[in-house]
Amino acid sequence: MTEYVKAQKKNASSMQVIKTLKVLMQGDYTMNQLIDLLNQNEPEAIFNNSVISKYINTCRYCNFEIPKIHNKYYLAKIPFGLDLSDVDVDIIKSLCSYVQDEMSSLNVKLVNSFFDKIRRFSNKNIVRIEQDKPEFSIELFERAILKQRKVKLLFKNRDTLECIPLAVSKEGDKMYFNVLYKNNRRNIDSSRLAGVQMTGQKYIEPYNGDQVVVFKLRGNLAKRYEARVNETVEINSDETITVTNKNENKEMLFARLLRYDDKCEIIRPVRYREEMKELINEMLRNYGVS
Repeated sequence: MTEYVKAQKKNASSMQVIKTLKVLMQGDYTMNQLIDLLNQNEPEAIFNNSVISKYINTCRYCNFEIPKIHNKYYLAKIPFGLDLSDVDVDIIKSLCSYVQDEMSSLNVKLVNSFFDKIRRFSNKNIVRIEQDKPEFSIELFERAILKQRKVKLLFKNRDTLECIPLAVSKEGDKMYFNVLYKNNRRNIDSSRLAGVQMTGQKYIEPYNGDQVVVFKLRGNLAKRYEARVNETVEINSDETITVTNKNENKEMLFARLLRYDDKCEIIRPVRYREEMKELINEMLRNYGVS
């Protein structure tokens, strides 16, 4: 009888873990919201802060990533389901637009319900910012740049900022997220942030009439560099310099920057970084280096 009771308790706990996971897959909730949602279909209130925390940690142990940001729990990544590519996302958006324009209201409701199920099983792109482990937030921010997706910065004071990501920079021990918001460039101190989220909204890289390329120089080259008439130089606290170059022919600029070897890094635009990376890789392949 004792073994039977133990087995029943284990089964009940397993079911409650699944119920907790099911609610988390439907949205992002605070602990109080989770308690209310999980208890609303129970004959008595069996879910509380301690119980739900235990079940969330069980899910984390099983490789579900569930960060807590702004007092809300986010199901950021699941060990199964859909990992949608940019093409997949664009196709879904096109289908949604077509449905809204061409189909009856009943069909729109059915299709939107179907797409909602897809979104629930798709991995969200959100990470908690840890000052001692910044690599995960940097990786997500730079992936948003490469995919030309807007990001949502989640501040510790509960504010949010949806903006265009530009670059990650460091000044001494501090790390900054460089973003564009309402056509104004802003440097956001990462210590002010609780998390960063990559949205599904694409952006077009801003164009203001000039082709602007920003690159960083270090070492002796930074000390002796003489800015050209189309350049401005900013001296950084780590003895590097940031050069803003306007309207120089791309091929001539690349040829010049290649001469600077590993003492030069293109910061933006992202497409220039990628083109320079591919150019360097092609040169290495020519010499049998992979």
